[in-house]
Formats: sequence, C-alpha cells, structure tokens
Amino acid sequence: MNINGQAIKHKTFGCGVVTALTANTITVCFSEGEKKFIYPDAFSEYLVLRDKSMQQHITAQIAKKEAEINRQRQAEQAEQERRQKLLNFSITANSHAVFDIIPEHVEQVCKTYAVSTGRYLSGHSKGQPRIAVRLKPNSACLLTERPGRQPEQERRIIGAFMVREDFFGKDVHGGLIEGHPKYQMRVPSENILLFWELFGQNATPRWGNTVFKYCSGTVMNHILSEMTQLLENTEQQESALTFYKYFCKINCLRPLMQINMFASPRCPSD
Repeated sequence: MNINGQAIKHKTFGCGVVTALTANTITVCFSEGEKKFIYPDAFSEYLVLRDKSMQQHITAQIAKKEAEINRQRQAEQAEQERRQKLLNFSITANSHAVFDIIPEHVEQVCKTYAVSTGRYLSGHSKGQPRIAVRLKPNSACLLTERPGRQPEQERRIIGAFMVREDFFGKDVHGGLIEGHPKYQMRVPSENILLFWELFGQNATPRWGNTVFKYCSGTVMNHILSEMTQLLENTEQQESALTFYKYFCKINCLRPLMQINMFASPRCPSD
C-alpha cells in the first residue's frame, strides 16, 4: 500500500503529510519539520490518516501483529510451564502401564506406537475415555496380546515404548497415548516372551476388563532388560539398548544387565 503524499494527523504535532514509508518506520512532514515513527505501531495511539480505507487497512495490520505477539507469548508461557513440570515431576510407584492389544490391532499399534486407554466401565465417568493419571515422562508402556483366545497365561509381550518427554497422563483427556518417536522396541514374531512369567510376584494370570494395568518400575525394569537381551544381535540391538538406558536413567534404576555403554543412572533432576 502506497501512502506517500497522504494527509495525516498526529495527536501532538497536528496535521502533516506522509513523505516516506519502510517496513518499520513512517516519516511525516509537519510544519515544524520531518519526524519518524515506528510503523505501524504509531497508528495505535498517535497517527490517523485522512483516507479512512487506508486507515482501516493499517488498523487491520496492527490487529494481526498484536494477535501474533499474543500467540508467541502464549506459546512461550506454555513452554515455560512444560519445562517447569519436567523439573518438578517426581517418580511415583506403579507409574508404568501394560496394555492389552487385541490381535487385529497389533500391526497398527506397532506401526504408530499409539494406544488407547479404553473407557471407564462404571461410575460417573462411565463411557468416557480413561485418564492414565499415573503416567508421567518417565513412564514405559508395555504392549501385550493374547492371540487366538488362548488362556491368559499365554499372554505374550509384543513391544514397548516410552511416553513422550512432555507427557502427563492427567492432562490427556482424549484417551490416546502417543509413544516417544525414539524409544521403542518390538519383539520379533518368531520369539515368545510370556508376560506372566516375567511379571513374577506369584501373580495369578488374570487380566479383567480394562485395557491397561499399572505396574512398578521394578517389574518394568526386569521385563525391558529381558526384551533388550532378546534383541541382541538383531537390527534393533542399538535402538533397544538406547531405549533401556534411557528408561533406567529417567527412573533412577540400575540396569539389570552388564553393558559397557551404561553409566550409573542419574535422576532427572540431577
């Protein structure tokens, strides 16, 4: 828009004429001489063009600029809040989850590493997505299946992933947990890892009606170490080791396997 030569009025200096315009400044000639102002900010309080259509155009520019500034401020505030959460979150008992994946969904889940938490089966929240309140940035999710209506004790482990670094289950109301893009592993189809045998604790093989169950860091550490050893000398070896190392570090746990790449784990706050 060319506003050179347009009549303009300043709140203090009175009437004048626009003599130059750049991306950031506007120059106006008044009776007492030329003066420069920040463009388009000066139009918020001090400058008004005589041409109303041009004035409206600049007013729209100011509104757009202010909206972008507000958007950036909100994004910065959200990022600060996210970082503060990561600094303050504490490791709690049973902050990991084991999921029951129905056979026809196995390939899709192992491709996307995103799982549904299911829905509440009773109470005032019945029918609504289940909120995984205990899951935090340190949480691992174990994927299991019970193929072909086999007995519960035949439940197999098919894979695992860490949640994203900014994931807090209590804030996720849509019922979908998205896995970390880096920390994932899958058990090859030719290998069988029976969940209840690794779960231990003399637990009775019984699942129930829920999509997932919480489990402790100790149990998850044992299972992930077994999975990592299983993937030795496979194309997943390096990524599995990286996954397991990260899991132990963020959960302040010592690895259950002797690997040279492991250093003593440090807590997230260290």
